[in-house]
Amino acid sequence: MKKPVMIFRLFLLICAAALFSAPDLMAETNGRQPEFRTFDELNGKRISMLTGAPFEKMILGKVKEVESFSYFNNMPDMLLAIKAGKTDAGLSNNAIASLSVNRNPELMILPENLQNSMFGIAFAKGDPQLADWQSAYDRIPEETKQAMWEKWTGADESLKKMPPQDWPGKNGTIRAAVCDTLEPLSYTGEGGEILGFDAEMILLLARELDVHVEFEGMELSGVLASVQSGRAQIGAGSIIVSPERREAVDFLEYWPAAFVLVVRASQGDGSGGFVSAVISSFEKTFLRENRWKMFLEGIGKTLLITVLSILFGTALGFSVYLVCRAGNPAANAATRFVVWLIQGMPGVVLLMILYHVVFGKAAVSGTTVSVIGFSLIFGCAVYGMIHSGVAAVDAGQTEAAYALGYSDRRTFFRVIWPQALPHIIPFYKGEITALIKMTAVVGYIAVQDLTRTGDLIRSRTYEAFFPLIAVAVLYYVLAAVLIFVVNRLEFLADPRRRSPEKILKGVKTHD
Repeated sequence: MKKPVMIFRLFLLICAAALFSAPDLMAETNGRQPEFRTFDELNGKRISMLTGAPFEKMILGKVKEVESFSYFNNMPDMLLAIKAGKTDAGLSNNAIASLSVNRNPELMILPENLQNSMFGIAFAKGDPQLADWQSAYDRIPEETKQAMWEKWTGADESLKKMPPQDWPGKNGTIRAAVCDTLEPLSYTGEGGEILGFDAEMILLLARELDVHVEFEGMELSGVLASVQSGRAQIGAGSIIVSPERREAVDFLEYWPAAFVLVVRASQGDGSGGFVSAVISSFEKTFLRENRWKMFLEGIGKTLLITVLSILFGTALGFSVYLVCRAGNPAANAATRFVVWLIQGMPGVVLLMILYHVVFGKAAVSGTTVSVIGFSLIFGCAVYGMIHSGVAAVDAGQTEAAYALGYSDRRTFFRVIWPQALPHIIPFYKGEITALIKMTAVVGYIAVQDLTRTGDLIRSRTYEAFFPLIAVAVLYYVLAAVLIFVVNRLEFLADPRRRSPEKILKGVKTHD
């Protein structure tokens, strides 16, 4: 009966998502005018911005009364919130706003600009390399920079390709942390390659300096942190220079930027077909640029992290329990402290500490850091499960095993452990389900897992329905497959399937 219930729940989820997404798909596009035309009209409204964009004071200098500020990790989520009416305006720069409006007839730019500034490439405070990069930038003709800008902000997608790194690279390789969801400045294209105006500008400068560039895509909020920690030598991706950001890093200013507010368009007289909109959304999500392959890659990365974390975490938790079972006071005290520390910390915080602090300057990939972090989390859970499961076995079982001549080791593995497993397995399966869902946060440390894949596709399509539903269904399938495997192991490990001869193997008995 469990499978029909699960399928019914999944059906309800899809129906609910379709209900809330339908207005976006049926939005009218003709006769567009901005819903708000002046800053005064935004008084008392909700305004949003990306996490890590400290521009509240700038907005309050123009809009005197803001009902509330809200923050989003990426531009697609913010634009979807504007379209859905969850917020009234979103702060953006001139490049992203123009592209967003061109792709979304339901959105427009507020006619009044907030402020003019500059886009910048971030360097660590006092980095002597900045002077060399500035000199390289000054040598590039203005016509070349302008042509690049028109290429990436234009409508011709066939032109949007990155130049190959075909120079010798005699001066080594640098690591560049870039936001990978902010088209047209920096974003992930087909095949996982970083594209955009910012990325090509970095390559243009790298050619002048004869260095190669290794791009690492991540959330915007992690770019400056990577530069500050030394994990990346430079950071870019729609970073607008501000006094507050100058306190944290130094900048190479490379292109004029303007702060604007994206708002909803007023509804016109046109009408859109729901069925055609759904078909178009499906095509953009799965078929265009073979984006279904990105989902497959995301599934593989999520499954890899989950399976390795389960294996290493199980081995870690079991090994630590065996050490603590011997009664060593120091080992027990250290274990209790570590379990308390890790279980009391949100998973995403643990990952970011490992990524930006513990392994900040080490060449350790985000995937490896994820496996380490989740192995620690799962290992702590396994330790607790084993401790509780063994405690549930009657103490008389141990005494009886000793009376039969069992050693302490055989008593545990032949008598206690098989009886403890039925108490442990149900919680073990629950932890696996929780773990696979917990891996959804690895995008914060530049890992393109299943959730991150959905975010990247939404950043290209500005569609919520199919990317989110696809991710939800795929997580459900992955969890079901892993639980099926554990159920088979539970069946094989059932102590009731063992014969008395196998239980008493190696024990001397008297007829």
